[in-house]
Amino acid sequence: MTDSIAIVASAMRADAEALRVISQNVANAQTPAYRREVPLVYSNFEAAATSTVVNADPLTLDTSVDLRPGTMQRTGEPLDLAIEGAAFFVVNTANGERLTRRGDFRLDAEGRIVTPSGEAVLGTNGPIQVQGAKPAIGSDGSVRVNDAVMDRLKLVEVTSAAALQPEGNGLYAVAAGEEAFDTSAAQVRQGYLETSNVQSVDEMISLMETMRRFEAAQRFIHGYDSMVDNAITTLGKV
Repeated sequence: MTDSIAIVASAMRADAEALRVISQNVANAQTPAYRREVPLVYSNFEAAATSTVVNADPLTLDTSVDLRPGTMQRTGEPLDLAIEGAAFFVVNTANGERLTRRGDFRLDAEGRIVTPSGEAVLGTNGPIQVQGAKPAIGSDGSVRVNDAVMDRLKLVEVTSAAALQPEGNGLYAVAAGEEAFDTSAAQVRQGYLETSNVQSVDEMISLMETMRRFEAAQRFIHGYDSMVDNAITTLGKV
């Protein structure tokens, strides 16, 4: 494969992944507190030129989490929670603790506050259990039942978007070498949900631009293939 075709093929692979990311953003435009992912293309030309790996990609795509907040939407539901500030809720999953901004919680059969998919929401003392009445949750994250403080929501922050690894369902793992730290700077709003930060019009524009770029690369490869085919046919007649 020539260098030019290798570069175009690499760009097409990156664009195909970008299309997946953008489509995922569009699909989650109505998901509470969803954070859009931003496609980032990196150049690896020097590394690819010296690589011993066949067809090493000179271009690769990575993603970054857009940490800009959504807007507050009032629901009036006592277990709908939104965060003002940069903090995240912490939940307990089968793979360990994960972070989330999605606050459409519920009570499970054991009286624990859990996510829509059943992960326990953590307080400073572990999973929060509120048997009986629906809790009152203060702006500081304190969880009260009949004026008795049961626990306080565990709220954490990260230093940058690079610390977050999306895992789906609004959950994020903390990247290796990074850490999440407790914070008291954020405020919790009970009876509200945060909307996603996806701007559907912007995503659709990005989708169309990426599709056009991908189709242009396809046309280039088809044209190059036809040129090579014609050249071989012509040489065969000499």
